[in-house]
Amino acid sequence: MPIFKRSDKAETAAPEEIVIDPNVIKLGDRTVKVRKVPVGQWRELFAAVNMLPELIMGVMSAPAENRAAYLFAFIEHALNDVVQVVSVLTGFEPEWIEANVAPDELMAYFTAVARVNNFGGLLKNVQGALQLANLQTGTAEASAE
Repeated sequence: MPIFKRSDKAETAAPEEIVIDPNVIKLGDRTVKVRKVPVGQWRELFAAVNMLPELIMGVMSAPAENRAAYLFAFIEHALNDVVQVVSVLTGFEPEWIEANVAPDELMAYFTAVARVNNFGGLLKNVQGALQLANLQTGTAEASAE
């Protein structure tokens, strides 16, 4: 009579769910959690950015068939600004970023920051506010005449 019984049923633990956080991005050998940018850090970003806004608007407003060419021009001219922005947002030294982070990782981080901070909605709200200001200015000018 065997002391140990053999069972045909294997005990299996329920597989743990793997949760992938879309707000965690890998930069080089480090991981970074993308978060909302507070107002104080926006000021630092404006100081770090030179031609980036103009270049982004150029890519966004380019005809669809020419967008790839604009994108490559953007990458060539804006890489320094992107490195500075990522440095401000992550606290990593620009030299470390340049030596360890691939361009696709930079763009993935940059895109995640734009998504988390709802840059599209921010731009729409700014455009709406500017249009409202123009309407009010136009109404004021018409009343003055």
